[in-house]
Parts: sequence; C-alpha cells; structure tokens
Amino acid sequence: MPANFDVVTFGETMLRLSAPGFSRLEEAVSLDVRVGGSESNTAVALARLGLKAAWFSKLPANPLGRRIANEIHRWGVDTESIIWDDAPNARAGLYFLDFGLPPRATDVYYDRAASSASRITAIEIEASPVANARLLHLSGITPALSPYAAKAVSRAIAIAKQAGVAVSFDINYRSKLWSPATAREALEPLLGDIDLLMCPLADADAIFDIHGSGHEVAAEFHSRYETPAVVITMGGDGAVALDQTGEHLVKPYELKGVVDRVGAGDAFNAGVLMGHLKNDLALGLRYGMAMAALKHTIPGDLLLSTRGEIDAAVAGSIGGINR
Repeated sequence: MPANFDVVTFGETMLRLSAPGFSRLEEAVSLDVRVGGSESNTAVALARLGLKAAWFSKLPANPLGRRIANEIHRWGVDTESIIWDDAPNARAGLYFLDFGLPPRATDVYYDRAASSASRITAIEIEASPVANARLLHLSGITPALSPYAAKAVSRAIAIAKQAGVAVSFDINYRSKLWSPATAREALEPLLGDIDLLMCPLADADAIFDIHGSGHEVAAEFHSRYETPAVVITMGGDGAVALDQTGEHLVKPYELKGVVDRVGAGDAFNAGVLMGHLKNDLALGLRYGMAMAALKHTIPGDLLLSTRGEIDAAVAGSIGGINR
C-alpha cells in the first residue's frame, strides 16, 4: 500500500519574536511574530517542492498553539497528528531574535522551558503517522529539550524501523540547550538506526570528536556508525555527501545580500531529503544548496519559494527582475 506521506517529522515549533528591521530588543515598542522550528521548517520546504509532508508536535490548546498549527498547515503540511495539551499551564515555546549585521552578531534568546513540546512522552507517539511515511526526519534539537522528549525520539525511530521506514537525522547542535558531552551521550546510541545523517563539520568535531575534511568526516561517520548516507555541511565551503554511489560535493551560492539566515539549514535539508527519496543524493545536494540560498532572501524561518523559483536557482538563474 502506498505511503500516505513522503516525509513525516516532529519536533518543537515556537513563536519567533523580533524587533522590526535591525532595531534592538531592548528598545522595541513592537515585535514581529513569526513561527519557526527546524522540523516544521523542513516540512514546509518539502511541501513547496511538491512532496507530501506531515509534521506533528505537542502544542498548547490555546491561541498561541493554534497560531503555530495554522501557520504550518497553511503552507500545505499535514498537521492532523498534533498532540493538543489542555493542561492549565500548557505553553508554547518562544524565541527572541536580536538581528545584527557584521560586525554585530544576531543573538537568539530562548524562552522554551517546560513548553508543551518539551513534555511530549514516548507513549504519545502514535505509530500511524510514522509507519505511513516513506521517511521519518528528526533533529538533535528534540532530544535536547528533556529526557521525555529524548525517549519520544527513540520511540519514533523504533516505530520507523519496525515499519521499514527510512530515518534521516540532522544533528543540529544547540549549545544553549546542552553540552557537547551530553549531546554525544544522548545521540550516539541513535546513530546505528539512521539511514541518512546530516551534520555540520563543526558539530562533528565538538560532539563526536571526529576531525578532518568534509570527506574524512563523512567517511568516519560511515565507518564508525555504519551510516549508509552521510551529508556534512561545511559553511562557506559547501557540503559533501557520501553514500553507496560514491562521494558528492556541492559549492555554496554567492550571496549578494542576506535578508534572514534563520531556517537556511532546514531548507537545505529539504532538498537533500528530496534527492534521497529519489535515490539521487547528488541531485539533493544541488537542490539543498539552491534552497538554502533562496531562504537567505526571505524573512522568517520558512522557505516560501515556489517550485519554479527553486528549479531556476538550481539551474543557476538567480536574481534580476521578471517583467
């Protein structure tokens, strides 16, 4: 029987608050409200590619939870499996962005402790949405939220393995959530069940003590954890992938201007996942890099480019005015 979804994913999605333009938070008299979370960002980008994507999480049954769910659903992502938290103290996670341009960095401030998503439990992960997908996508952010969330991730992976569903995992290390040693202790036991691993070069070094070039790091993950497909992102040097067909390398696009960097990695992941589902990881790298470049031009966490814009970017046609 065909799968209901190409990709299903779950993880915390928060409300994002930032001062308009490049104003500082400490002087703000109003805040822009957007929605963002690594896994839901990826699901939206997959939907923009025309894939059938589903996302779920645990959200408070209040206006803030509905704001998050409505935003993700409006872009074509299935949200029917959301777990609604009607506890009196249920809350949505928040994060605040203080935008900067070099030499001033952009700072992120989290207010997500005891959020509904952090209190998701393994018993709440139903088999149906996971088992009825071609691929389950997860990130290292979710197990960092709480021991409960970590067990929920393990439960989702177990369901996928039992149902013959492929699993992809983005390490996506967040130093404000946990230490490298704690991250390694939690994530390393999961890697043996991962079919496609995505990891920044710096995270491989900090968390897993794997050093070297992108090629060397990908080969070490492949050897040490027997991961069938590995993608290593290298910032300004692009990305390298290693799978059964060999090694693939893609260079980054030259960005003429940056509107918003947040979510670019998630957009990249969506392109990679599309390629992986087509058994063409090299194609996935090209789409991923184009989608990451496009995301830099769009405010907010979400890649809202059309498939035509994405295809044009892959073909090398970026910029100008369409009249």
